[in-house]
Amino acid sequence: MINQILSDDEHQRRYAEAIRQSRQEGEHEFQSWFNCSKDLSQSIVRGHWDLTFHILTRKVCQFLENPEEKTALEIGYGGGRILNAACSYFKEAIGIDIHEEQQAVAAFLRSQGKSNFRLIKTSGNNLEVSSNSVDFIYSFIVLQHLPSFETFVTYLQEIHRCLNPGGLAQLYFGKFSKLSPGDRLRYFFQGYKELPEAPVNHTSLVIRVGKAKELSKKYGFEVLETGTSYKTVPDGYDRVPGGQKYVTLRKPK
Repeated sequence: MINQILSDDEHQRRYAEAIRQSRQEGEHEFQSWFNCSKDLSQSIVRGHWDLTFHILTRKVCQFLENPEEKTALEIGYGGGRILNAACSYFKEAIGIDIHEEQQAVAAFLRSQGKSNFRLIKTSGNNLEVSSNSVDFIYSFIVLQHLPSFETFVTYLQEIHRCLNPGGLAQLYFGKFSKLSPGDRLRYFFQGYKELPEAPVNHTSLVIRVGKAKELSKKYGFEVLETGTSYKTVPDGYDRVPGGQKYVTLRKPK
């Protein structure tokens, strides 16, 4: 366990340092580190598209009422491009991340006219908010970069703790089908594979959808839907599937 904790800490340190360096290179470089874009304007527009298409799916909308009265939380807000859009949809948008660039992200959000946000630095496996205090939790292009399967499990437990009864979660994670045919067979029953040698900003954890559903039920969620991501929405839809799968979860009332 000690070796795993040290490994996770080093993984997070490398990410935080890479993010710090990107921020020093400029605002566009900082934003595009989290999602490739040709300029800052494209980052902002695509943040709205990703929230609207990937996060606020039809199934989520079916169970999400009065969003103007709700609090949303993003796991891994990065440069704030999706959180910026969430501020327009919800009463409050909370972002958690392992990096230390809160000032830069806050300045970006204020430049977009947003003030209904909170940014929280996390240790990398917990949500620093009160129990039963959030209505909607989502994560996109983040959980595939976790250092270990154990961290994913911890996040599931934390999400359940923090959601209000009836609250929803939309969670994207690395596709199990990214593995070679041999590895898919070898790790099928385990249901996941850690990729500890993956470079920063490359997939370091893939999970089989069935395993994600099994865990979600184990920790008290109702599984509403599963699905896949798409690249460069709306341009790629639905010709170019992305590298993530998702589960839509609900905490029972």
